Amino acid sequence: MPNTLLNYFNQRFEKSKMAASSKSGPFITISRQTGCNGTGIAIDLVKALKERNKNWKYINKEILEESANKLKIDQSKIKYVFETKKKSHIDDVLSAFSSRYYKSDKVVRKTITELLQHYALEGNVILVGRAGIATTNNIKNGFHLRFTAPYEWRLSSLQKRKEFANTDVEKFIKEHDLKKLNLIQDFCGKNISEIHFDLTINCSAFTRQQMISLILQAMELKKLI
Repeated sequence: MPNTLLNYFNQRFEKSKMAASSKSGPFITISRQTGCNGTGIAIDLVKALKERNKNWKYINKEILEESANKLKIDQSKIKYVFETKKKSHIDDVLSAFSSRYYKSDKVVRKTITELLQHYALEGNVILVGRAGIATTNNIKNGFHLRFTAPYEWRLSSLQKRKEFANTDVEKFIKEHDLKKLNLIQDFCGKNISEIHFDLTINCSAFTRQQMISLILQAMELKKLI
């Protein structure tokens, strides 16, 4: 049964790669350093596109939920992927014997990749984080964004947010920056410095509205809108 399931996903994955060469998108991926609030920018960008009668949506944590639903397992069983952890061989063996709903590391990652590629091919979507660029960089009509900012700016930005009132923000930034970098490398086998984004914006140098304007202008130049 496990081999049959793996064969199924292998066939689906090959079809996804073939489809990447056909008409797809447009879509956006957002990669960001911790504290740059990629989700907030995505929300504002969707609103700005709606004002232009362009119906877009953004996807973030929904990938975890939908991947779990496809695999018919609890979200907690696959969350480790986004925590950039890998199962050891012993973990695989023990999990296989202890749970009828066990899914191998390979199947979980392939499911996540397929979902991200599905949304990209469908188009009019902003993929926030979740290794979006690593799984969709072979698909046409994509626009890959990277948001950065100096450490002190990101620290101050998070300290101003209520949800971080009782959080060690310095530790949070350090841990999540590392997780984001590892997630991209885990899915595409490249260091972040080897990935060429279409547009990298220093969040400390522009207001949110200016950033949205820059992105919209770039989308127009690339004929994505």
